[in-house]
Amino acid sequence: MVRIRRGGFTLIELLVVIAIIAILAAILFPVFAQAREKARQTSCLSNHKQYALATLMYVQDYDETFPYSSYLDPTYCVVTFYQVVNPYVKNQQITICPSETQAMSLQMLVGAPCANTPPYTSYGINARLYVNGFIPGVTPVSLASISLPSETVMNYDGNIAFGAANSEVEVVQARHTQSFNANEVDGHAKAIAANLYGSAPQFTVAGPGRPLKTWRISANGGQYVNRLDACGLPQDNGTLDLGGTPPNAQCQATP
Repeated sequence: MVRIRRGGFTLIELLVVIAIIAILAAILFPVFAQAREKARQTSCLSNHKQYALATLMYVQDYDETFPYSSYLDPTYCVVTFYQVVNPYVKNQQITICPSETQAMSLQMLVGAPCANTPPYTSYGINARLYVNGFIPGVTPVSLASISLPSETVMNYDGNIAFGAANSEVEVVQARHTQSFNANEVDGHAKAIAANLYGSAPQFTVAGPGRPLKTWRISANGGQYVNRLDACGLPQDNGTLDLGGTPPNAQCQATP
């Protein structure tokens, strides 16, 4: 009787195959992760574009003036920008960046938001453009006063940190591979590069919250370069109008 010898992998061959698979996985997994993040960034950029169009529709309906960032309603709830623009978007998912879906709780930020306020948002606002209605003597910013609409940020990927004397400071959040999305007064949206700068506690009405990374805006941020926020109104002479109180909110987050 003749025995037939069947071939098979040796232990060394099997280990070589496993090593090759491991190397390929190490190469491909970061690529897959980058592709997923790029898809999230694209979705976030679409949100900013829709937010820009919704805000500009509000501006046209209200004598070409931008909404306040917040103010006290006669019923003693807090009206926020996110609430007044909500009827124009009719989709509270637009307030959320898929890379950080619960970045800011509106209840933890203002204490008692009015009805129809989205529960969470991932997007900060240019506090020089959307002035704080709690400050005495402030007036809303008019569209006609914006000399460089294509360079003036409205909303951006951000959060709110504690500043001096327990003040609220908007800070950029570069959630998308060291860049953040923003929209501009002329309606377009774009990605802006940023570099990691440091950290600060998140602002909440209950006190300091979780630690936030802070980012310094890079060169393609235009006149916002080197700031930690996208606050201020670019001027024709190359300066950034940071405002004052009164009559308008003052930008605070500088390196």
